[in-house]
Amino acid sequence: MVRSMPTANLQRSARVNCTTPDQPTDQWADQPAKPWFAKSQLKFWGHGFLAAGAVLATVAFTPVRSWAAEQLFFDFGPLSRSIPVASLEHFAETGEVDAALAPYFRKLTPAQQADLKTALTITKPVDVVTVSQFFYDPMGARSLDFMGNVIQTDEFLNGGKALRSALITSAANGEISLLSVLQNFPSRTIQLDLQGILKLVRQTKAEIEATQALLKTVAAQSAADAALPPPLDLAALPDLTQPGPYGTRRIDLTLVDPARQNRTVPVIVFVPENLAAAPSSLPVVVVSHGLGSSPNDFLEAGAIASYGFVVALPDHIGSDTAQKQALLNGFSDEMFKVSDFLDRPLDITFLLDELERTNQSQYQGRLNLDQVLVVGHSFGGYTALAIAGATIDFDQLAQACTPEQNILLDAAQLLECRALELDPAAVQRLGVEGVRDERVKIIMPFAPVSNLFGQSGISRIQIPVAISAGTVDVAAPAMPEQATTFTWLTTPDKYLYLIQNASHNASLTEMVDKFLHVQNSYDQSSQEELALVQELTLTLVVAFAQAYLNNDQTYAPFLRSAYVEAVSQEPFKRYLVRELPD
Repeated sequence: MVRSMPTANLQRSARVNCTTPDQPTDQWADQPAKPWFAKSQLKFWGHGFLAAGAVLATVAFTPVRSWAAEQLFFDFGPLSRSIPVASLEHFAETGEVDAALAPYFRKLTPAQQADLKTALTITKPVDVVTVSQFFYDPMGARSLDFMGNVIQTDEFLNGGKALRSALITSAANGEISLLSVLQNFPSRTIQLDLQGILKLVRQTKAEIEATQALLKTVAAQSAADAALPPPLDLAALPDLTQPGPYGTRRIDLTLVDPARQNRTVPVIVFVPENLAAAPSSLPVVVVSHGLGSSPNDFLEAGAIASYGFVVALPDHIGSDTAQKQALLNGFSDEMFKVSDFLDRPLDITFLLDELERTNQSQYQGRLNLDQVLVVGHSFGGYTALAIAGATIDFDQLAQACTPEQNILLDAAQLLECRALELDPAAVQRLGVEGVRDERVKIIMPFAPVSNLFGQSGISRIQIPVAISAGTVDVAAPAMPEQATTFTWLTTPDKYLYLIQNASHNASLTEMVDKFLHVQNSYDQSSQEELALVQELTLTLVVAFAQAYLNNDQTYAPFLRSAYVEAVSQEPFKRYLVRELPD
């Protein structure tokens, strides 16, 4: 694995290529995912590898099966039992319960037996290269290592590699099912550690209950806060979902940072079309994209710029769409470069340096680079928190990434655990010194990957923070990621937005709803959710920028619970609190 690690306190210069297209473009797209596993399997399979696969996308060779599993052995001390895999195959094919299964099935209702049959046989079309590549990726391999502690081989050894073999061999037929994974497991016995599985169940239950309690608490507090005076006059507020008073144009930059081994930072910049007619001081909004994403995937940057801002969207090479595609095509063995934990916030600092250097020559000196808002989604949310001053708690992270401590891993934790691969210089920079940029005055992390900072790291942030979270986020769950991070904040200006029935992004929301039926009346597509949630997100970004960067208090009503309660819609109700009870 090749890493390029930046060095602190080096002077920067850059080569800049700049083009301005005739027509501004600001496009973004979403690709809904198609679920396949049953409701009862979501947490067990999802946190193990499927939920991670839904966020990470995945490529290598297919091992040859030498033998098939013959027994499922449930290890529970003197109460241990085994079930022939052939009996499960017969039941899955015919629905008949043979003598070996009968003692266990007596306690199952007909409906439960039908659910089990469906769980065994339901299939999903897959590409073997994609499946293989994901489970050789460091995050996929770690998820198998955790699952291998409860799904073991003959000699009670970690079954992660055997499980990977079974998954890839099953996928070679173009589709995959739970039964096919059992049939292709390359060990005569599949040892299931029931103690570990029960621990997993307890962790899952605790997370679900904590999220439900969070929603109940936040919804009640948001409603109570909304009732406080003064009353909200919604009709008197401007409609921030509509374009602002300034036309915009797009500028494409290619920045090269000699201080980081000539790291390239492509940037899309939206500015008011006529700078002479724009305000004399233009604050800057930087948008940091998520893992495997593109700069303009998250927000309609041109709409923000139309309100008198300069909006910059850096492409974090090493954790963007191109890196994801390189993994899928077999040109890389990892979803993202671990050096991006440091390179991402340094990309933003370097970008601000370059905007400052070219302010007079390209922007008529109108850029106000002492007033910067950083918006980030997912890994971009991590980026925003880091540049605001948060430091990683590597000791706590090492404990959380140990299977003995935590069997339940979501995709965010799989990403976070990779920070343990950083070299000592990067650990020193991210864990002790920090990468705070004093020009950043406020951050808005959406569904951020944030638990790796720990309480000590998050408490170092002393600027306004507005965090958004979804109640059914299977990639970066509100509990423990965003809600816990919010409680660790010590800055007086902090906001927590909680979106009911929303996941990490629109396609995952649609997928999770189909698994869990979180909203039985939910018949909207991911694109419709996009319209509902993105409009409010856009409004809040503009309002926060006006209130905190321009100190325009006429936008303060947008930052109240009363506004959120008045405009958010079912099934994606959004709530706002400024504090959480202990």
